[in-house]
Amino acid sequence: MRTATLVVLLAGPMAVPGRCDPIRDLADDPATASYALSLARAALEAYTLRRQRLPTPNDLPDLLRDRRGAFVSAVQGDAPRCCMGSLYPTQPTLADEIIQAAVSAAGLDSRKPPLRPDELSRLQLIVSIVEPPESITDPRRLDPVREGVAARGRERWGVVLPGETRHLDLAIRWARARAGAIDGEAVEYFRVRAFRIAEGRDVTR
Repeated sequence: MRTATLVVLLAGPMAVPGRCDPIRDLADDPATASYALSLARAALEAYTLRRQRLPTPNDLPDLLRDRRGAFVSAVQGDAPRCCMGSLYPTQPTLADEIIQAAVSAAGLDSRKPPLRPDELSRLQLIVSIVEPPESITDPRRLDPVREGVAARGRERWGVVLPGETRHLDLAIRWARARAGAIDGEAVEYFRVRAFRIAEGRDVTR
């Protein structure tokens, strides 16, 4: 059986006092964080098993009615299986953003084959709710455990989320490759801060 344990990881500075910040509020609302993770799991399974998009629930927690960018990742063992999402909101609510990211991760990650039903019980899901990316001049000042890096090339973005790798050089190379940048090509770099919610590691093998 999958454990209900959540691993909650905060990346980036704390919220500005007195200002509403849904990402930071999630850290103080484990029920909503758990809801977001369960929503991602349900959406991933609905698409993998039935090729259906999970309907948006009517009884959403208030924080999931906000608009934010989000990513859904799946890890098998210690290896990434799929990851899709958006740095900027593309859907009416954060809940819709999570559902769409889960659908894209399950079947539209061009780097990997679509998920198979027999893989579902072996996957650990991670939901990353991101702040708007912050333009930077020197990505080598980033902490890859606490901060992600995004590269914007001529045609697309490449994103490496916080904690995806502990090695900064590797994070920068991945971001450039995902942006389609060839060696020596100039790209714009951005800092990515995120609130990450992960399923526990105790899953059926």
